[in-house]
Amino acid sequence: MPPLRALTDNTSTSSTKMLDVGCCNVAHEQGEHNSMEAGDAEARTMAESNGGNDTAIEIGDGKEIASNLIQGKLCQKAPTPYSNGSNETSIDIRDESMVSSMQRKLRKKSPTSSQCSIFRVHKRLRMPNEKVFTPHLVSIGPFHHGTDELQPMEEIKQWYLHGLLNRRPTKETSLECFVEVIGSVEQACRECYSEKFSYCREKFIEMMVVDGCFTIEFFRKVKEAVLREKEDPVFTTSWMVWEIVSDLLLLENQLPWRVLDLLFNLTKTNDDEAGDSLLNLVAFSFNLYALPMTRDFPDLRDTPYSHRHLLDFLRNYLLSFRDIERVPDQKREPIPSVTERVPYEKWDPIPSVTELLQAGVRFQTGDANNLLDVTFKDGVMVIPPVTIRENTESLFRNLIAFEQFDPSTSYEFTSFAVLLDNLINTNSDIVFLRQRGILHIFSRTEDTEHLVNRLCKDKWFFVSSYFKLHKDVNAYYNRRRHRWQAILKRDYFNNPWTSMSVVAASLILGLTLLQTMYSVLSYYVRR
Repeated sequence: MPPLRALTDNTSTSSTKMLDVGCCNVAHEQGEHNSMEAGDAEARTMAESNGGNDTAIEIGDGKEIASNLIQGKLCQKAPTPYSNGSNETSIDIRDESMVSSMQRKLRKKSPTSSQCSIFRVHKRLRMPNEKVFTPHLVSIGPFHHGTDELQPMEEIKQWYLHGLLNRRPTKETSLECFVEVIGSVEQACRECYSEKFSYCREKFIEMMVVDGCFTIEFFRKVKEAVLREKEDPVFTTSWMVWEIVSDLLLLENQLPWRVLDLLFNLTKTNDDEAGDSLLNLVAFSFNLYALPMTRDFPDLRDTPYSHRHLLDFLRNYLLSFRDIERVPDQKREPIPSVTERVPYEKWDPIPSVTELLQAGVRFQTGDANNLLDVTFKDGVMVIPPVTIRENTESLFRNLIAFEQFDPSTSYEFTSFAVLLDNLINTNSDIVFLRQRGILHIFSRTEDTEHLVNRLCKDKWFFVSSYFKLHKDVNAYYNRRRHRWQAILKRDYFNNPWTSMSVVAASLILGLTLLQTMYSVLSYYVRR
């Protein structure tokens, strides 16, 4: 009996330790204690019935009973990760598997290439009018390829490609040559996009060739460098050319410039070699249908800029004639640290046109060839004329989005949009600028106000191209002397009659003062 009782006591002690770990609750513990006592009584009864003669049997039966009791006390739940026991090996294996999985997901390189220049516009920048970032007639490149609404233009693309191949069939103008040349730069073209596409090699090259040839043929037909067929629906309608040009200037609807350049050189004619480079061909179309201004047509064959796509070309084209000196391919400065941002937080917007007029600021029309060349000196603000068309919002917002995404660009057009937004707050501001010949509007005045206010909604930038101009304008506006002069000029010298009245009143007042002084002096002399 003592061995059996000792075994039972050890079993009880082991069970109590397991309960202290916390696998079972208090109620369960009480029930198990009762069952343990019942097991002890049963063991004693069995021992007495055997007469205490067979100790081995007693011990064996006691082990079986104790084993049953221990099994009853085992927790049915899985042990916690922090518990000690045989599960440590399996847990270590799971941890190693998880670490291995995480290691495979780590990227040694940035998700986007340093050559990336064609981006999908984030939904935050698309608000409040996301239609200005979406093609309406033709898809170029992979972002909108296969869209149902744009499928009718796919047939016209194939027709344009067929016409190009059959105009002057040569080895260089064969489809095999196009595929071979574009295939040699396939990977470089893929790296120009901010997203990875699942198109196979054949599909991607086909898309580059078809879209690139269509774009070049379209520009040639706009300039009438090649014959426009009578049945060509693009040029027999009054609106399709405008829509196609607008679609070609969307940030999400671009081809790498390298593709256009390679295909143009393969298909150029003797006339092209004599005068029309790809730059001049594109600039001619943009001058007619895209620019927010009227300007002379320059020769761009010796331009110092390198272009990455059509939208980047237009941006460089507009910047190339600024009077402000600009280094080609100038890189944007890194984002300032917290301590370096202090000067930029003091940057203040300028007052509206109406408020500036009250402070005596005058407005003049600047050079039409320099859209961004806004100046302020001695109370005179000079602004080049700006043309507002149906596609102006789309053009400006895509240029701004490009500046927001591409780290190699600075914020010229974003700064210009912010400047316009500061100046135009009400319809009266638009009416005044229109009367001065600064705004040329081909839409309703109310639409222009909303258009300007939408240009710079939710745009972030640290350094304005017009930082000094903002500083000078605010300093001029905050001087009270300028406001008093403006009030005097507005209220008393705004026309000849009021001016004559002021002069007459001043003369009478002066004579009255002289008479009074004469009388006073005469009085003291007589005394």
